Amino acid sequence: MGLTVCGLAGSPFFRKVCTVLNEKGVAYDIENLSPFGAGDEFTKMNPARRIPVLKDSDVGDDFVLPDSSAIVHYIERKYSKNSLMPSDPVEYGRAMWFEEYADSEMASKIGLGVFRKVVFPQMAKQAPDLEGAIEVIRNTLPTIHDYIEGELEGKEWLAGDMFSIADISVAVQYGNLAFTGYAPSAERWPNLAAFMRRVGQKESFAGLHMRAATYFAEMKKIELDPAEGL
Repeated sequence: MGLTVCGLAGSPFFRKVCTVLNEKGVAYDIENLSPFGAGDEFTKMNPARRIPVLKDSDVGDDFVLPDSSAIVHYIERKYSKNSLMPSDPVEYGRAMWFEEYADSEMASKIGLGVFRKVVFPQMAKQAPDLEGAIEVIRNTLPTIHDYIEGELEGKEWLAGDMFSIADISVAVQYGNLAFTGYAPSAERWPNLAAFMRRVGQKESFAGLHMRAATYFAEMKKIELDPAEGL
């Protein structure tokens, strides 16, 4: 009885939910669920046909909740211990903003622009679009890196002085970037690099990340000349 998170480890949104549960110390089960080729039953669970989906048998066998943000806030209300939401209204607002920024702007540029170009073709036994991904890295992603770098100036975490949903949401997107073989230059974006090292030391995050990384370990990766400073 209890929670089941349905999805795939390669999804940053799936890992976002699982990291929250890990950080809170809430037990849960995992059910592998791919949106690709899933039948009508999946559409009934989530008409947007995206992962993750949460099941909570404590509520009822028919209870399902889609969308990582809805799931996270449901978890926060149900399990208030070890809150991942800042209590200060200003920092709470900032945390909600960074979650939205990560789920929308970062996910579209990193997920669609880089991850899918590199990983999805190889999953289908096709050649990756490495040049297309590198073009996004060169021309689009620096704006995101610059923004996060500036927001971390003089700070350990993005919203207040606590590890929060803001940090988890941003970190899982950069995690998917790492699966392609690319990480932003630590010389150009030192605050961002230090932030990811701190998040990587969190057991709640690291285990999931490493488990997902094994799925992509044998895939061809992006290679950039360090002189580009990217």
